[in-house]
Formats: sequence, structure tokens, C-alpha cells
Amino acid sequence: MSLRVRINLLLTVLTALFTVAMLKIVVDDTRRSIREEMEGANRVTLQLLSTVIRDAQLVSTSDASESVLLNFLRELGRVRAHEIKLFDVEDDLVYVSPPSVYKAGRFAPEWFARLVKPDLPVINLPVHGGNITVRVDSSRSVLDAWDDLKNLLALILAFLVAVNVLVFFLVGRSLRPVQTVLTGLRRMERGELHVRLPELPTPEFAAISHTFNGMADALEQSQAENSRLAMIVRQSGDAIMILDLDGRISFWNPAAERLFGFSAEEIVGHPGRLLVPHSLVGELAEHSAILRARGTIDHVETRRRTKDGRPVDVALAAAPLVDPVTKSVIGEIYTVRDITELKRAREAEIELAQNRQLTQLIQSSLEEERRTIARELHDELGQCITAIRTVGTVVAQKTESTRPDIHQSAKMIVDVAARMYDSVHGIIRQLRPSALDHLGLQDTLEDAVDQWRRLHPEIEFVLDVSGDLHDLGETVNITAYRIVQECLTNVVKHARARRAHVSVSRDGPAGSERLKVVVRDDGRGLTEPEAARATRFGQLGMRERAEALGGTFELHSVEGQGLTVTVLLPLGARAGHPGEARVAS
Repeated sequence: MSLRVRINLLLTVLTALFTVAMLKIVVDDTRRSIREEMEGANRVTLQLLSTVIRDAQLVSTSDASESVLLNFLRELGRVRAHEIKLFDVEDDLVYVSPPSVYKAGRFAPEWFARLVKPDLPVINLPVHGGNITVRVDSSRSVLDAWDDLKNLLALILAFLVAVNVLVFFLVGRSLRPVQTVLTGLRRMERGELHVRLPELPTPEFAAISHTFNGMADALEQSQAENSRLAMIVRQSGDAIMILDLDGRISFWNPAAERLFGFSAEEIVGHPGRLLVPHSLVGELAEHSAILRARGTIDHVETRRRTKDGRPVDVALAAAPLVDPVTKSVIGEIYTVRDITELKRAREAEIELAQNRQLTQLIQSSLEEERRTIARELHDELGQCITAIRTVGTVVAQKTESTRPDIHQSAKMIVDVAARMYDSVHGIIRQLRPSALDHLGLQDTLEDAVDQWRRLHPEIEFVLDVSGDLHDLGETVNITAYRIVQECLTNVVKHARARRAHVSVSRDGPAGSERLKVVVRDDGRGLTEPEAARATRFGQLGMRERAEALGGTFELHSVEGQGLTVTVLLPLGARAGHPGEARVAS
């Protein structure tokens, strides 16, 4: 059965069901309407007859009364919905109302009349000398309802025929694009993936056309993608090979040729164990068992053997080759990458990390030596100079009036001892600032900047400190201090600056706090050759100090506009070395 016939049949059934429902509603409404009409007419007729009977009873004799009623009924004639009969005292029929002339001789079908005719009782009215019977006759109302229903049925039938004809024509016209779609599908079935449907007229078929064309595009792109994937596999930098279930190589791309030295003609069909060192043959069996259980192998670092027997470090990944129809494993796909250079880079990174640890150890040892030397200078040489100065002062006082020549020599000794004491304390501050051990980083920096101001009044030194710097630890404190010391030394010696600004701040959320040190000057900056030399201005030493603590070192310079050094030190490494002693002031 065609779609057109099915649609028409469905439409006919729906229309029939609608018609039946509507007819039921019409019949129920007609029954209710006729009943209300009959009951209303009954009340009017009974009221009229009751009035006439009451007036007739005022006549003195029964014959006169009967004569009045008979004359009235004859003048009244036929009441549309009622049949009126007059009987005398012997129950003989005296009068019956004439038949209705409305649609005379026609009647509704009996089955329809039974559906809508109301069941009303015959009414008996007693009068002088007899009685009057009133019987409801609804045949004319039923006939009117039947005529109306026939007209409605004729209209419904005409509508049904017209709609079926129209729908049959429109559906046939609307389904014409189906042939176009079927033609396109047949061509695509033959492999003509370039076929496309034209723009079809109706929105539904336009959507089908759009979907069909999209599907054709996707299939064409998928075919092109498969071609590209095949090309990528052949041009891939990673060696790709496929082993069948017998462990023999069935595919070998050019990268595998370059890595292992075997051409595809030489290796295809041979066992894959030819590429595995003898000590790792068991590993190949383990990998094959994993793949046949539909597992995968991700980035396993191992070794393979080239054509000339040379071992090569590789990263290996593998997956099972699954038949798309039977879903069974039919082979093993291996991707192999040469990681010789990568392993060398890792070893270099490990060596760099070890070098940084060594650098940190050397710096710690150097700071410890400086601390020891500073302590020895302070405790030994400083006390000796103080003693010489004290003795010279006493001699100068005792010989001031008696021995002027000795007095002058003693004063000279006192002056020389004072200068020596200042020099020793300057050396001690350079070796190890005592304030760093007792007062913390902030006070030490303030003391150092004050000293730079005294020594170089031509330069404006500015220090900004923010955040709590009291619990940074020995290692962070000395690293930050040495970086600021090196930067200010470079400013004085090389920058030709008029202003140097030092900023030290502690910020960041809890658990990832950091110490930020920024030293900025307005000097001449670095020329390109100077910037290219990493060791210029002690850059290498500052960078090593920062990176040894896991921090960063950045240098930004614009020639003629100054230099900015930015160092970030993570405070997770701020704990000092517990074995370090303190230097007395």
C-alpha cells in the first residue's frame, strides 16, 4: 500500500470518527431540543385548554358546555405538536384535531425517530359531559431534525470527498522529491560520494536534502581523512608497525625504516622479535598477552635493536588491532619513538640540578667561611686593635706634659688603631652583616642602604619594604641581602645613576608566599654587547643564588634609561641551616 493511499485512508478514518462524534453530539442536542420544544408546547396548550374548560363550565348545562368546547376546538384547528380529542359521557369520539399539513405525507425513519422522539404521557382533561385527551405528536419536529441531519451528512460527505481528492493530489505532488532522494541514495550506494541533492521545495524535504548532503560531505571527508591518515602513518616521525597474531610484521612505515635500518621488503613477514634484544624477548611476549586481552601499552621506555645490532633507547606504545565487523583482535599496532636525545636531555637536567645543589652547598660553605672569618676578625683582631688603642690612649695621657714626642707618637698609634678598627669592622660587614643575625633582613637592608648613602651622597638611595620579613630564615635572608648588595655595587661602579630604588616585599597566598626583590636605577642601562654577556655585573652569581632556592631572576634594561633586576624567591625554602653559628657584633 502506497504512502498516498495510507494517508488518504487515515484521513478518511479520522474524518469518519469525527463525523460519528459530531453526529452523536447533534443527535443528543436534537433530542434535548425536541423534548424542550414539546414540553413548552404542552404547557401552552394545557394552559389554553384549562382556561377554555373553566370558562365552559360556567355554562349551566353540560350540552351547552360541550357545545362551547366543540366550537372552540373547531376554531382552534390543528396545534402543530398536539393531537386533541373530545369524548362525550359514553366515551364516543366527538372531535379530533385535523392532521398537520406541514410536510404532509413525509416521516423521518423509524430508527431516527426512536433516537430523538421524547416519551411524553397522554394528558386527560375532564369536562362536563365528557373528557379531552391531549397527545404529543413530535413527528414534524423529528422530520425537521432529520432533514437538517441529511443536509449535514451530505455536506460532510462532500467535504470528505473533496478533502481526499485534494490530499491525494497534494501528497502525490509533495512526494515527488522522494524519487530524487532515492536516486541520490542509489548513487551513493554505488560509491559516488560526490553526489549531492538539489534544494527541494518543502521544508521537510529541504531538511532531508540538507541532511543527505551533510552526510555525503561527512563520508567524503571521512574517506579523505582516511587517505590523509594513511599518508600521515607513512610520513610520521614515529616508527609504526603492525604485527599479526603469529607475531610477524605485516606493516612497516618509512620512519621504522629510518629507525631500525630495515626496508619494508626486508622485514615484512619476519618475526617482530628480530628487533628485540635477547634479554628483552620475554617483554615482547608480555606485551603481546596484554594486547590480545584488549589492553593497551602507554609510553613504556625500553630498548630495541637495529639492523646492525646497535641497541637504541625507545618509548613504545601499543594497542590491539580489532576487526570492525567481528570485534575480534586480529593484530597488534606498535608506535616506537627514539628517545636517545630525550634521555640525554634528562641526564643533563639531573646534572644541572646536581650542579645547582652543589652551587648552593658551595654558597652555604662560603657564607659559613665568611661567618667564621668575620667572627675571628671581630674576636681576635678587633680585640687586639682595641687593646692597642687603649694602651696608646693611656700612654698619650701620661706623656702629654712630660714627653711631648712620645705623646704625639702615642696619639698617632691611637689614630691608626681607630682607622684599623673601622677598616676591620667594614671588612666584617662585607663578610657577614651582623645585623642580619640579630635584627633580621629589614634592619640589615636599612643599615646597608644608610651606609651606601654616606659613602655615595651623589646618588639617591631609596628603600621600600612591605610585608613581614622577620621569619624568612637564614638562607632566604642571606640570598636577598647578597642580591641587593651586588645590585647596589653595580649601580655605584657601572650605572652612572642618580637614583637607585630598592623594593623588598612579601606577598602571595598562604602556602605559596614569595619574597620579591626589585632593584631599579635610572642609569645608562646595558648596551646590546653587555646584555649578551651573562656574567656582566655579577648576573650569573645572582641568577645562581635565586635558582638554587627555586626562584627566578629577571633583568630588564633599556639603553640610556636604566636597569631593573627582579628576583622572586619562594618562601618554602626559607629555613636556615641550624648548624650555622651567629657572629657577635
